[in-house]
Amino acid sequence: MLILQNSVFLHYPKTGGTWVRNAIAASGINCDNFAIDENIHLGLKECPYQDKFKFTFVRHPVNLYRSYWQYKMTHGWDEKNPLDINCQSGCFQEFVRRVLDQYPGCYSKSFLDFIGHPDHEIEFIGRNENLVEDLITALRNAGETFDENAIKTFPRQNVSNQSKFPANYSSQLESEVREAESIIINMFKYD
Repeated sequence: MLILQNSVFLHYPKTGGTWVRNAIAASGINCDNFAIDENIHLGLKECPYQDKFKFTFVRHPVNLYRSYWQYKMTHGWDEKNPLDINCQSGCFQEFVRRVLDQYPGCYSKSFLDFIGHPDHEIEFIGRNENLVEDLITALRNAGETFDENAIKTFPRQNVSNQSKFPANYSSQLESEVREAESIIINMFKYD
């Protein structure tokens, strides 16, 4: 969680949060980290600044699964994370199969819990696929003062080794991910 002057950025994993955090700092906004544990991503329920404008980012589930696996293959699996423990595999398709079998719809369920209920949810949810523009929109909507050009020119961050760890779906497996994560896909009109 990143505390800005007028707003709070809630970082959902694998949606561009490392880039967002560093781009915000590069844009001249003074901010503070708020964390109970550096490995835990705090959602709306845990936010102690309910009066501030809150924003986060979402990512298409097909791309999120790919990014998650590539990140874990590049940086290592978390021995405390049940999903990592039960689903880790050196083969992308096997990893996805395990997630679908053991944790169907896990991204949709955890993201909905993260952003709050429809009657009280995060004020702005940008898309990873439109990260630069949506961050600028969120900061404007929050009334933050910042250097827009610094955000537009800020380089990518926390990129996994995609060439060493290609993550290709079979059409059947991609279809199953789309079905399992249909809540997020429909909610954010991804298809």
